[in-house]
Amino acid sequence: MSFQSGTQSELLYSLNAPVTKNTYTTEAAFTGVAGTNTVCTIDANTFRNDNPTPIGRPLWLTAMGTIGNTASATFAINLGLDTTSGTKANAVAVMAATAPPVAAGAPWNFDAWLVCTAFATSTMTLQVNGRFRMDAVASGAAASAAALETGFAATVTGLNPRADLYVELFGTWSASNAANTTTVHQLMLYGMA
Repeated sequence: MSFQSGTQSELLYSLNAPVTKNTYTTEAAFTGVAGTNTVCTIDANTFRNDNPTPIGRPLWLTAMGTIGNTASATFAINLGLDTTSGTKANAVAVMAATAPPVAAGAPWNFDAWLVCTAFATSTMTLQVNGRFRMDAVASGAAASAAALETGFAATVTGLNPRADLYVELFGTWSASNAANTTTVHQLMLYGMA
């Protein structure tokens, strides 16, 4: 807890086991599979109490893992926010189709900050800003200047603060191959106030 502002960060979700997904060319959630492992959720009413106001209340979503690819495949990523697991009526484009720079498992890092910017009893707006980085070499290799990094920003309106909201990363590979893998080692959601 901060002794200056009285705010604290709180772990709201942590992935309970690594998730690996491969051989898919139709967009699919790769951070969790309902019925197989827990799926990151912003609980209903997280933004509903009004003391302090939910306006300005932040969340931090962070994820880390590895990615592997065949020589010609590309990978696209979106962040999905939805009341149904595995769907994304409210999408945030993170990275357009891009070829991962290495064939072996290269580390990736994802960070998104979600801040409530508008609130009513049955609807809210979240401003989402973040960064995604994909390294150019396998874990533990020499540093490379060829790593890929992108930023993203979106305003997501019409969200229901009275319902659980699943927060998932969705990916699309351009080619189905067992070598096209996304593995999520860590995924955490923090309440920041």
